[in-house]
Amino acid sequence: MSPERTPTPADLLVDEKVGKAIGKALRDNGMARQDIEDGRQDVYVKVLVAMKRGAAPANLDEMIALSTLIAERHAIDALRKAAVRARDLVEGCDPDELAPLGPPIPRRDPVDTGRQLEVLAQLFREDEMPPGGVDILEGVACKCTHEEIAQDLGIEPSLVKWRMHQMRKVYRRRMEKLGLLPNVTPLFVLVSTPGVVDVLRTVA
Repeated sequence: MSPERTPTPADLLVDEKVGKAIGKALRDNGMARQDIEDGRQDVYVKVLVAMKRGAAPANLDEMIALSTLIAERHAIDALRKAAVRARDLVEGCDPDELAPLGPPIPRRDPVDTGRQLEVLAQLFREDEMPPGGVDILEGVACKCTHEEIAQDLGIEPSLVKWRMHQMRKVYRRRMEKLGLLPNVTPLFVLVSTPGVVDVLRTVA
């Protein structure tokens, strides 16, 4: 009889107890019931990113603790973003991102996320974005620093910062050209919306 295989961190992450702990942490920290499943998937991704950087739990209890901590932070961050949107304020974004580049444009109705994603995806289809753009945006969506993103991609942090600046610039120029800039969601908020990075990977 062969000895029982020691569970890997990946095995621990998909354990049912981990999924339940993540769901409970999201609910306990105010996430709406209809958003729990999407939130759970986002937390799984963030746990994988954390493990890639060396925070690999050695047993199920450690995995539950790590996943619960990340889930709590994710739920709190989601509530913060919702509050920011409700106040029509955006904290921490590049001030130039919403600044008009030319003469004032007549104000239009708010632009929904789907329309903005369509424009962003088109920029990737047209090769208007810098190399590794989707990887950088994924890091931004996961709240990684420029240094952390650079380490994952094997490039300098200054290059990550420059490419992010270029993406913001290209994105807002296109939005202004379409007459959408005054009402558009900043790029870092847009890519934090569940599913956006996955869509971009299919076109980049």
